[in-house]
Amino acid sequence: MVANIDKMMYVGEKPWHGEGTKLDQVATAKEAIEASGLDWEVVKRPINYFTNAKKYSVVPQKFATVRTDRNIPLGIVGNTYRPLQNKEAFSFFDAVVGVKEAIYHTAGSLGQGEKIWILAKLPGYIKVTKDDIVDKYLLLANSHDGSSAVEMMFTPVRVVCQNTLNIAIDTANERIHLRHTISLGTRVTNVKDQLGIVHLQYQLFEELSQKLTNIQVNQEQYKNYLEKIGIVTKDEDGTLSTRTQNTLDNLIHLYEHGKGNDLEKVKGTMWGAFNSVVEYVDYVRGSDKNRTKSILYGSGAVVKQKAWDLAVTSVK
Repeated sequence: MVANIDKMMYVGEKPWHGEGTKLDQVATAKEAIEASGLDWEVVKRPINYFTNAKKYSVVPQKFATVRTDRNIPLGIVGNTYRPLQNKEAFSFFDAVVGVKEAIYHTAGSLGQGEKIWILAKLPGYIKVTKDDIVDKYLLLANSHDGSSAVEMMFTPVRVVCQNTLNIAIDTANERIHLRHTISLGTRVTNVKDQLGIVHLQYQLFEELSQKLTNIQVNQEQYKNYLEKIGIVTKDEDGTLSTRTQNTLDNLIHLYEHGKGNDLEKVKGTMWGAFNSVVEYVDYVRGSDKNRTKSILYGSGAVVKQKAWDLAVTSVK
C-alpha cells in the first residue's frame, strides 16, 4: 500500500505517490465519495471477551468502531462517541462551504480507513508575486478510530509545485475541532460563523507572504533558519552527521533550485526559504509509505508550521 493510502480520488495532476482514481473534471460530493472509495459506514459494536467460565462478557462503556463493508475494527471508543459518517462529512462540508462554492480536488482514506480527508478548492487565489500564485483550499480531516476530533483548516497550495502549505495563522481561530459527541451534527451553524474567519486568514496570509519576498536570506542565514526549525541539528561537537549533511545538502538545493524558487522576487528570499522546507517535507523527507500521513497529520505538518512561524517573525 503506497503512502499508506487505502483509496483516494484526485482531479488534475497525479499525486507524487501515483495512487488514486483520476476524475477528468471537478468533482461533486457524490462523485468524490464514489471515486475515493469512501462510500462505506462505521458503526459502534460492543467489545466481548472470554471469561474463565468460557463465556462471553461485554467490556463496559467501551465499543469498537467497525468498518461495515469489510467488517474490520478500526479503533476503540467510549460510550459517548458518535461516528461522523463519510457521507455526513461531505454533507457537512457542503453546508459549511456552500455546495456551489467548493470544488472537491482530493479525498481518500489512510490505512484501513482509520483516517479520512476531504480537500476542496475555494474560489479565488492568492498572488504572492506576479508569477507565484497560491490556490485556496479547505481541508476536512476525520478519524474513525477515536484518535482525533473532526478538524477543518485552511490549506494554501502553491500552484507552481503543488506544495501543500497547510499552515495556521495565529491571529485567528485557525483550526476548528469538533469532538465526536451527540451534538456533532448540530454544530454546522457555529462552524459556518467561525469559517467566516477563513477569508480574513487568507488575506493575512497573502500580506505576510508578500512581505517575505522582500526579505533577503543568504546561505548562512538560511542554515541558521533550518537549525532554529530543528530540521538540521548539529552533534554535541558542533559537527553534522553524514545523514544530517545530506539533509542540509538537499534543502540547500531546493532553496536554490526548487520549483518556483528561481522566480523573480522569490529567489534568495525568506519566502523561498520557507517553501524549500515545505517542498522537502512534501516530496523528499521520510518514506513514501508514511509521507501522506505525516503531511496531513504528523511531524511533517509540525515542521511546516514551525517553518512558517519562524519565517513570519522576521516581518512582525
